[in-house]
Amino acid sequence: MGNYMEKYFGKYTEEDLKQGRETLAGGSVGKSEDLLIVDQTGATFTDQHGKEYIDCTSQAWSLNIGGGRQEIIDVVSEQVQHTMHVRSGYGTIPKFLLSKRLADIAPGNLKKVSYCLHGSVANEGAMKLAMRNKPNRMYFLTPWRGFAGRTLATIAMTWPHPNNQFLPFMGHAVRFPNAYCYRCPFENHYPGCNFECARFLRKTIENSVDGKPIAILMEPMQAAGGMITYPDGYLQEIRKICDELDILLIFDEIQTAFGRMGRMFVSELYGVLPDIMTFGKAIGGGFPLAGSLHRTDLVDFGSQDHGFTFASFPVSMAAGIVTLGILQNENLPERSERMGNLFLAGLEELKNKYELLGDVRGHGLMIGIELVKNKKTKEPALDETGMFIEEGTKRGVLFGRSTYPMMSNVVKIKPPLVISEAQVEQVLKVFKETTEAVSQAYHL
Repeated sequence: MGNYMEKYFGKYTEEDLKQGRETLAGGSVGKSEDLLIVDQTGATFTDQHGKEYIDCTSQAWSLNIGGGRQEIIDVVSEQVQHTMHVRSGYGTIPKFLLSKRLADIAPGNLKKVSYCLHGSVANEGAMKLAMRNKPNRMYFLTPWRGFAGRTLATIAMTWPHPNNQFLPFMGHAVRFPNAYCYRCPFENHYPGCNFECARFLRKTIENSVDGKPIAILMEPMQAAGGMITYPDGYLQEIRKICDELDILLIFDEIQTAFGRMGRMFVSELYGVLPDIMTFGKAIGGGFPLAGSLHRTDLVDFGSQDHGFTFASFPVSMAAGIVTLGILQNENLPERSERMGNLFLAGLEELKNKYELLGDVRGHGLMIGIELVKNKKTKEPALDETGMFIEEGTKRGVLFGRSTYPMMSNVVKIKPPLVISEAQVEQVLKVFKETTEAVSQAYHL
């Protein structure tokens, strides 16, 4: 590792790295994390001291096929020798082949594709497309604690954002309480609730919005905002409301697509087809790539609506073609469901033993565990969750954590889909040890 670094970067010292870290401007660009990652293989990574970790974050949920895939290394090495950058207006073989393959696997009639490099931009593009198709309307609907990105348009759909300096740009979002059954906003119980949350959404549209909304933008499983799995039938109710009130439905599948929840797309899992679906993260096999798929009968983007210099980056697109092949050839969506079932069974067993573990939820390898001080009161265990992440890291497992205010008591388990059964068992072992350590420290 050191030899190639010095070959291309020149000699450097620990002080050089320290000064480089100190120049970072914040905003989730890596200044706050102490880990320095120098190698990745499969579901693991190695730090600068040679310590290996099982990565239950897939590095921002992006390495579904795992790190260090030789197939990705090979295709990228070949691609850069031919076309490294081609502006968006021109065609390339990777762009056309990837587009065809995405359309081939996309559910329903979501057969028109658009590209960019980041999920936030993909969601903003979906909003633009929705506005093209529902002109003269002003509002989007977004669920409580939803996450759509950090551009000025999508930050309005992302709540609650900690920096209210952006409020002047946040006037076009109308928020609604969603089906968060563990902490039902209506203090009701599923299934006897008859989806009161969906009925409230309908009333909100009818009584609290000046004119018809443009679209509902939501994740089919809410990720950053608490790892909230929706109950059976809820998304069908949302689809029904959109159809009856002439509103577009946008699914943000940037985290959930490409096998994460046991299907290539979550709309297949729940049998609900959106009008527009955004994707990103895992599609590039570690290279930046995102975009959207939409119904063939929708009006397309205008010529200057949504174009970017590197949107058709052929290197990422070549990696995307190979990534789709790996997902399909190795049956990774099915593997995700199988490994997820092992996790969920083990976590449910632990939940019954520890006061700290309030709720376990998820599907496939998209799992959230809500930590509480008391199972009856459900008081969020915020400090305890911080210790949990630290203790897990010390023991060689990197767990994720929801960072939203009031939701930062949720631990995430979202490893690469190639994780082995032995690694699942090791993660569960560390999870138990960590739960015991935190419970003892806080007398739970």
